[in-house]
Amino acid sequence: MTMAEGAADKQVPILAALAQATRLQILSRVAEAGPRGAAAGEIARALRCPASTLSFHLKELSRTGLLEGRPRGRFVIYRLQQEALRDLARFLAGLAGEAEAVRARKPASRGARPARGSDRSQLSMFGD
Repeated sequence: MTMAEGAADKQVPILAALAQATRLQILSRVAEAGPRGAAAGEIARALRCPASTLSFHLKELSRTGLLEGRPRGRFVIYRLQQEALRDLARFLAGLAGEAEAVRARKPASRGARPARGSDRSQLSMFGD
């Protein structure tokens, strides 16, 4: 299986967004909220995160398509975008599948190597 053209380019910003502990905590909190979503203030209280920091992280997660923010009254409610996570999971599973396929194509070793020190014809820096 080969990686579809552009698939890696699509996943790089998502992986970069996920490579930050606070953002993973935000995603976890929003996932816990389920389909009703979570208001920014709710997330901030749960994570004890300053509003300006949270705003920055929410913007990045929204930009990559992992979260969607929708105004509801005076609040913005954030929901997890499940399809973006499914796409990422498929991409990573594809990589794992390719790695498995490569390992399966490698020839098997021709036998176990002798234990260290069992071949007396080899030079040893320890003089044994």
